[in-house]
Amino acid sequence: MTPLLLMGFGPPLTWLAILWSDPVASGIRGPVLVCGLAALATVPGLIGLSMLPMRGRAKSLIAPFYLIGVVFVLLYIQLVFVCVSTQDCP
Repeated sequence: MTPLLLMGFGPPLTWLAILWSDPVASGIRGPVLVCGLAALATVPGLIGLSMLPMRGRAKSLIAPFYLIGVVFVLLYIQLVFVCVSTQDCP
């Protein structure tokens, strides 16, 4: 049960924590930073995926779908975060 919760809630909460801490204020900018932080946010879910009681082949088939889903969720969370912080929500 814990690995499933880690997979589901780990990346969005990690991403929100990263966005809330304002990493650009440290002086590092650019797409490398954003991609690196997004990769960092997916680590808890990938650890949870590796802990599932399945064969390795099943895990390797789930991983691409999981990563695609995480990308969409992280982009949506970033959109909402920017929308709320700029108070420009439709």
